[in-house]
Amino acid sequence: MHVTEERHWVLTEVSLVVKGRGLRPEEITPFLDIEPTGVRNPGPDKWDRPGEVDGQWRISCDERTSRDFHEQLNDILAIVERKQVELAHLAEQGYEVTVSLFGFSGNDSTLSLRSEEIKRIALLGFPLRVAANMNER
Repeated sequence: MHVTEERHWVLTEVSLVVKGRGLRPEEITPFLDIEPTGVRNPGPDKWDRPGEVDGQWRISCDERTSRDFHEQLNDILAIVERKQVELAHLAEQGYEVTVSLFGFSGNDSTLSLRSEEIKRIALLGFPLRVAANMNER
């Protein structure tokens, strides 16, 4: 009998991302009253994809916060829930507001969301973006 070990994504990162062509990070921080973990001013940047010029404001939870994906997701969802009105206002102004999931995944690896996590995300009304790096870690 052959038993296959279940493999999960590793080095996951869950983020709240606000981005837009005219986004000025220094204006978003006081509006949300939260310090970001990363910002990017509008314009070309050597580290981004070609053609990516949007400004960006983000809060991320990664392995430095917790190695547990569900803890990372809970932390970010709690922030988004607390600031839902302000984030909806930013979205109404034309900014893209997303909850982003990133991680390294190899063949047959999984990233599972619990039903209560899916419900929390759905109730927020902001898109969920999932990106995997297929390099083995």
